[in-house]
Amino acid sequence: MRTLDHNFTVYIDESGEPGVAQIRGEQTPGASPYFALGAVVCIESAEVMVRNLLSEFKQTIRKKSWKHATELKHAEKVLFARQMSTLPQRYFCVISNKSTLGGYKDFIDADAHKFYNKCAKYLLECVCSYLGTKGVRQESVNVVFEERNHDYDALRRYLTIVRDKPIYPQSRSLKLLNPFSISTRRKGEEDMLEFADFVAYSAFQCTNKSQSNYFIPEPRYFKELSRNLAANSNGSPLGVGLKCIHSLKDLQLDKDVEDLFLGIQAKKPTGNFERFQVT
Repeated sequence: MRTLDHNFTVYIDESGEPGVAQIRGEQTPGASPYFALGAVVCIESAEVMVRNLLSEFKQTIRKKSWKHATELKHAEKVLFARQMSTLPQRYFCVISNKSTLGGYKDFIDADAHKFYNKCAKYLLECVCSYLGTKGVRQESVNVVFEERNHDYDALRRYLTIVRDKPIYPQSRSLKLLNPFSISTRRKGEEDMLEFADFVAYSAFQCTNKSQSNYFIPEPRYFKELSRNLAANSNGSPLGVGLKCIHSLKDLQLDKDVEDLFLGIQAKKPTGNFERFQVT
């Protein structure tokens, strides 16, 4: 495979809370039972078009200051998700059901930062594995996280250890990553994070059950943008652009949502995102 001279940026955001010490129940407070991380991978030459679409969307809905998916109405979210499915980007997400953490929760002393870092590792393994099949070089990949109250230096050190001494085969893909090139930006400083926010939000809404939504998850947004999930040659994103920790069964999803995940047919590798691919 020929090495490609294209630059990529990976934008990452989360939905739900990473806290694992106290999990919210129907009658008890705490962090969300599920946690999702979303990533948008965009080739540098396409960012102008992508940013223009975001600007046009904000003009259409007359919300120029919109930064978070929660600020949008249902119809606006559907429209944005549908527009996102037309862009030359690939989307990745990781979803964790905290009730399945088992002994890992005790192993990390219920530390939310360590849980977040673990989920970020899973997400970056998926991204790097996918880009690695395209002949992308390490110096061509930049990673931008939404800035939050988190120790990103600890994340960088953790990723370096996993990359340099991988225990599991999937961690070998992190050779594509330079952890100390990871940067952070606040919402408002980087428009592209709004796409990552929406990917994470859409995935999280497939799991979210609360009194405010009558305990009925909303998979519509995820379904609309799912065509742009990274996928295998058969179009299935499971294990590629959609990482279920540690399995789809472990997520304990409602039947209709599980069927959606199983039936997604993403764009084949001849889609717009791979127009640079050497065949």
